[in-house]
Amino acid sequence: TLEYHDQLNPDLWDGFYLRSDVSNKLMMIAHTWAAFAKIPPHAIHDVILVGGNANYNYTPKSDIDVHLVIDRNALGANREFVDEYLQDKKVLWTLTHKISVLGYSLEPYAQDNADRYPANQGVYSLQRSRWIQFPNKGDYNFQDDPGLKRKVLFYKRMINKAIKDKMDANAIHEIKSKVRNMRGAAIAKGGEFSFENLVFKELRNTGYLDKINKYEQLLKNKALSL
Repeated sequence: TLEYHDQLNPDLWDGFYLRSDVSNKLMMIAHTWAAFAKIPPHAIHDVILVGGNANYNYTPKSDIDVHLVIDRNALGANREFVDEYLQDKKVLWTLTHKISVLGYSLEPYAQDNADRYPANQGVYSLQRSRWIQFPNKGDYNFQDDPGLKRKVLFYKRMINKAIKDKMDANAIHEIKSKVRNMRGAAIAKGGEFSFENLVFKELRNTGYLDKINKYEQLLKNKALSL
């Protein structure tokens, strides 16, 4: 499902200029998400657009990734607790809000203002209506990478086997943590087009992440039931 294009998504962009109606709507959603997550205005340094829709590797299934750039210390001294709280708020928002912009799902997030932007990744400031970092157009052909296909197939089989064998919650948590940590480390080191991030995107686009999330939720519901 991975794609690479010669121009930014024309649904959202006019050349390198973000459509004003899109920008206004994304800012409105960002402020609503901040209120939902109880992030105080003074802690917000910027609102940015990142991910495939700020780069050349968008697909019809790409999310619109809107990040609040915040001072996480302003939310509390316990960084682990704050990170978990923000992640839970993101999940809860996703479960309770069915919002799309021109047919694309929106994924909000809060990142620390000390986090560095990966090289070659487009970063657009919605708050200031300008590019912080222009996307770098490369020469990518995802379809001809046998290593990528093998790795994706490995994770698909792992997820299918875990569900078929009715593995417990601990095993499912380990699989999800492996995928999440793989992607996080890859983006920090290699950016949007890192090998592991492409694996993650393919698993997401083909529904395998939703598949394991639903199975995990089924296990939790069963454990809490009498």
